[in-house]
Amino acid sequence: MRAYYLFLKENFKPVIFGWLLTFFSSYGQTFYISLFVPAILEQFNLSKSVFGGYYAVATVIAALFLLQFGYLVDNRPLKPLTSKVILLLLAASVGLGLASHGFMVFLALIGLRLGGQGMMSHISSSVMSRYFTADRGKALSISTMGYPMGEAFFPLFIGFLLSYWQWQNALIASSTVLLFLFLVIRQLNLQAYDVPRHKKDRPQGEKWQFFRVMVMEKAFWVLIPAVFMFSFIATGIFFFQYVLAEERGWPLDWYAMCFSGYAVVRFLCSFYGGILTDKFSASKLFPFYLLPLILGLLALAGIAGKVAALVFLLLTGITAGVSSIFQSAVIAELYGVERIGQVRSLFSMISVLSTALAPVTFGFLLDHAITLSQIALGCALVLVLASLNSLRIKSVRHLQNV
Repeated sequence: MRAYYLFLKENFKPVIFGWLLTFFSSYGQTFYISLFVPAILEQFNLSKSVFGGYYAVATVIAALFLLQFGYLVDNRPLKPLTSKVILLLLAASVGLGLASHGFMVFLALIGLRLGGQGMMSHISSSVMSRYFTADRGKALSISTMGYPMGEAFFPLFIGFLLSYWQWQNALIASSTVLLFLFLVIRQLNLQAYDVPRHKKDRPQGEKWQFFRVMVMEKAFWVLIPAVFMFSFIATGIFFFQYVLAEERGWPLDWYAMCFSGYAVVRFLCSFYGGILTDKFSASKLFPFYLLPLILGLLALAGIAGKVAALVFLLLTGITAGVSSIFQSAVIAELYGVERIGQVRSLFSMISVLSTALAPVTFGFLLDHAITLSQIALGCALVLVLASLNSLRIKSVRHLQNV
């Protein structure tokens, strides 16, 4: 803890910038949007499958936009770029509250997913990775704590608003908090974290050529299976977590208590993940970060009784706590930071795509009488293969530019 205290004492401003973006990215995260889903379904007479389709397509479109615009963090001043992203998120959130047609809901979902889960998370991780070198792990650790803190705060906040107002008014009232973030960002001096002024936009053709070269490199195929499968499996399991609880006969109050344990473990591992990254490097740690999740899935598949929920969630919390830190840091270590925004945009797009595909895939398997316990066993085996593939990172550890 002393190491974090000394680090924050010297670097409070850049780290709080990263934390603010991850915390307020909650407006575009699945857990936040899900708080309004029952009311949206009733208001617009949408079936669960239709809304799920809206959500999946909106997420895919947002991922493609992220690939197109993610490079801006490499050559645009941070203050105006971040301000525009906040305004996009604000407009999308208010637009959802004012929506009078299903198509307006769809457009709002694109804005929420792009602005929140997409660009705000992307800017935060890119800036922390680029600005810090020796203490990159600590910077990413503190900034990514905005995610679990948002998950803890916003359900309570929205629940309070919904107890007084209808969902539209509650959503719009919640959105006004983004004005506070906008004003704070406008007051921050972010010039020290900008890229050098001499950097210019590269031609559009060169950007896509860069991506083509990236996907031909060994480093990409060493990292991407683990990155994709973590997001895919975590999203799929948690999307159907109450189906899992019903299937296994777990009391919902017990599962909720276990989930609180997951949140605590994830928070604590975010702290220690940063220290481990600075001490050993993300390249050495990355091949092993999926192991707790693998053990958790095996416990889910093989342990009878409600203790399986506790073991699964606690172990999953370990992997979830370190995942963002290790992934962002290892990308910076392997590819360097000159084009970190463009490199991360490709990884982020694929990760976001996995969150769109997971509910559809898991739903298809469940509809065909495959239980979540059986799915968990299959997922564990796939993660073992992804982890073994990640061990090849030793041969690409010193790669710095594509």
